[in-house]
Amino acid sequence: MNTAMNRVKINVRNKCPFMEKCYRKNPIHFAEMSHPHLERLVIDQLDDTINVPDVLDFECDRSLLLDQLKVIQIVMRRERDKDKDSFLKLKKDLLSMDIIQNSTTSKSPNEVSKSEGQSLDIENQQSSSSSVSIMDTYESCKLNKDREEIRKKAIKKMKQQGLEVSLVEPGEFAVKYALAAPYYIFFTRIDKSLSTYNQPFSITFPEILDKSLGEIKSSLQINFMVDVGWLCLQYLLAGQKANITILYGDGCRVDEEKLGQNITLVPIPQPIEYGCHHSKMMILEYSDGGIRIVISTANLYADDWENRTQGLWISPHLPSLPKFDDTVNGESKTGFKKDFIRYLKSYKQRALSRWIFIVEKADFSDVNVFFIASVPGHYRQTGADAWGHKKLGYVLSTYATLPLNALNWPIIAQSSSIGTLGSSYQKWLQTVIVSTMSRTKESMIPPNFHFIFPTQKNYEESFDCQNACCCLCYRKQTHSKQKWFQSYLYQWKASKMSRDKAMPHIKSYTRLSADLKKMAWFFLTSANLSKSAWGTEMKKFYSISNHEAGVLFLPAFITGETTFPIEKENDDSNIQPFPIPYDLPLIPYESEDKPFVNDVLDE
Repeated sequence: MNTAMNRVKINVRNKCPFMEKCYRKNPIHFAEMSHPHLERLVIDQLDDTINVPDVLDFECDRSLLLDQLKVIQIVMRRERDKDKDSFLKLKKDLLSMDIIQNSTTSKSPNEVSKSEGQSLDIENQQSSSSSVSIMDTYESCKLNKDREEIRKKAIKKMKQQGLEVSLVEPGEFAVKYALAAPYYIFFTRIDKSLSTYNQPFSITFPEILDKSLGEIKSSLQINFMVDVGWLCLQYLLAGQKANITILYGDGCRVDEEKLGQNITLVPIPQPIEYGCHHSKMMILEYSDGGIRIVISTANLYADDWENRTQGLWISPHLPSLPKFDDTVNGESKTGFKKDFIRYLKSYKQRALSRWIFIVEKADFSDVNVFFIASVPGHYRQTGADAWGHKKLGYVLSTYATLPLNALNWPIIAQSSSIGTLGSSYQKWLQTVIVSTMSRTKESMIPPNFHFIFPTQKNYEESFDCQNACCCLCYRKQTHSKQKWFQSYLYQWKASKMSRDKAMPHIKSYTRLSADLKKMAWFFLTSANLSKSAWGTEMKKFYSISNHEAGVLFLPAFITGETTFPIEKENDDSNIQPFPIPYDLPLIPYESEDKPFVNDVLDE
């Protein structure tokens, strides 16, 4: 294939059939389709920071628009450098609004025939009158070898357009997963921090789907926000089938991709005011009948997986029980299976019936963590200990223990959002959260509480700030009513993990020894520090507003010890230190520091 034929020029592409209503950020889409209304905005800004006019001649979400323009800027700059004559002609056409179209008609993805989809290649894309995307072609593939061929073509096309493609080659993650024993906890790789690329606990989304863990038959994604186009691209990059059922927060889909038959969307309305569907997890069903469960802190869109600190727990492969075994069999020693099924059933969604059956038939014997979730509702005595902080308190008081000489081991927490906590430390934070998290099988002295949250300076030095985005949520008005909270705040510092500039969207709660060498337990969850997430006592009932999900690591069930080591104790020890996503000792706020508040972005 010669160079000229290998190039897909902007000015000979089919126009996107969605035009001004296109909400895609998928690089492949912009490499294949022309968007004149966007290209006109970028054509004179290819080497500069993009400036979007105050007044536009089409309606749009301006934050989404900027993301689209950044992709198009890279594509057009690449084309300019390859062929200046073609670029000058395109510029003239764009600015005169006399856009040359490759065809007068185009088919929708559903109108493309099977033969057209299978024969699609770069040469055909230039001459064909049909509009077929690589994603549509990929989804129509029945065989692994066909998917792999389309995958390689997609990556090649992205690179040709000057887009950064930094992937872990499929087929190798199983080794990294095995080396993560016994915790199986991972943190997202940071695109702009190269030192995170080779960390043993660093992960990209396609690695979760890696074929070395098994051939994926179907998936259940449960999350808050979702970009369906981006999610499907991750399956393509992993070379796996994208047959996905997606439960997400009603109104929290951030794209408008046209859905294929392989995608089922189930919006979850929130039954309680101010609540949200905030859980983040997935079930992967493999062709051998087994499953794998992933509990995460990240939403399903690009920003959360590129330059933010996120945490994930990935379960072992959970094989299907023998055909005639009772579904109550295959329970873990932590009761994970029972708790997880109860959570799925709480949705009362027909779309989950098949998934509940699959989970019931799975063997959870190798799971060594507790599943702790929140489900919206007003609870009296019955069922109150099943959810939220009451569930965490029940597990800690039943199973957690500290060394006999332990005094005042502090609780260290961090999250990306802070709710209304009350007029004093005692109102809710101490009496509910700290009280719950201080429980053990023995009676102990109430511990100190430390909370990690980025300062304004932390944010200004972050990748989020560089990218003009933000994952933190704390309002100035809220902080003004609880200024007492500042005395409990510590800066976000993660230099040892090479994540100083990667803002923490992760939510974690732990209890450490005073010398910061041992850990009593660790809780990874979607739950921010808020009453909506954890629940609070009302006059006659216990109330929770959010869906949340997390996993609790207790030493007795993982290493057989009383505590986890935080550092390598000695060369003879077989127990690996528990990875913590931030630096110790903690760095307190300096006198001039203030917590980041979203109002700064409004200003």
